[in-house]
Amino acid sequence: MDDRNNREKSDRARQAAEELFKPAHREAAGELATATSNGATSPEQAPRRQPRIFAAPPRVPMTAPVEAAAEPKPIPRKTVGRHRVSTVPPTQNGRVRALVTYGMTPAEVAEHYGVAVSEIERIIGGASTSNRPR
Repeated sequence: MDDRNNREKSDRARQAAEELFKPAHREAAGELATATSNGATSPEQAPRRQPRIFAAPPRVPMTAPVEAAAEPKPIPRKTVGRHRVSTVPPTQNGRVRALVTYGMTPAEVAEHYGVAVSEIERIIGGASTSNRPR
């Protein structure tokens, strides 16, 4: 009797597992009505669904010639003049040294900060030369 119960349990478990892995049957109300009206009962015999195609409005030919659009005129920018500062703030000294160390010339750095080249050279000269690559 136990063998019979075990066999029934294993059969039920096998059927449950098979149900899990079966392809899902998606039957919409419209498809079900169509299938029953055609006499087809299985999903393999159901008619293929038509793709949705949206109608585009017909193109209207241009009757009047259209002039080519004129290119927009560039808006003149106001030049923002940097005010000349006599010194670089002490908080920027490390940055000035780094800019010169990594390839900018003192003249470029001076132009960037709006100071004289002598100010940049003063900052560079105050740095210890042990940090500069040779």
